[in-house]
Amino acid sequence: MAVLVVVANAARARFFSAEPLNANASLIELEDKVHPGSRLHGRDLGTDSPSRVFDSQGHARHAVELPTDLKEQQVDAFAREVSSHLEEMRNANRYDKLYLMASPHFLGLLRGHFSHGLTQLIAGAVDKDLTQHSAEEIRAHLPDFM
Repeated sequence: MAVLVVVANAARARFFSAEPLNANASLIELEDKVHPGSRLHGRDLGTDSPSRVFDSQGHARHAVELPTDLKEQQVDAFAREVSSHLEEMRNANRYDKLYLMASPHFLGLLRGHFSHGLTQLIAGAVDKDLTQHSAEEIRAHLPDFM
């Protein structure tokens, strides 16, 4: 059985493989995806200031609030991208078991984009951002025998 470990946050996703049934197995990094748009501030994502409208009575004007946060749209787009990549890997039979490690908010976004088949392969999840940690530190957060 092939085991895939995904360590992610809003701007980065790292993909590792691991040997199952081996307590001393080290993780092998397969891929490192980066999403630069998620690193930007919301003010840097918009191209201009919000439009202005007149009040229905009087001469006052005020800015129109944007319906959604541009930064949150970028983060959700990256979650969709990671989810699609995992789905492609699943369809290619590259793993049988999946462990997720992601910041709590991003983990929720990821799960929202998973198909039923992908959800069935999740063996465990850790709601921590470990993207900056070494493979050995990440391995310490996983069960001894996967």
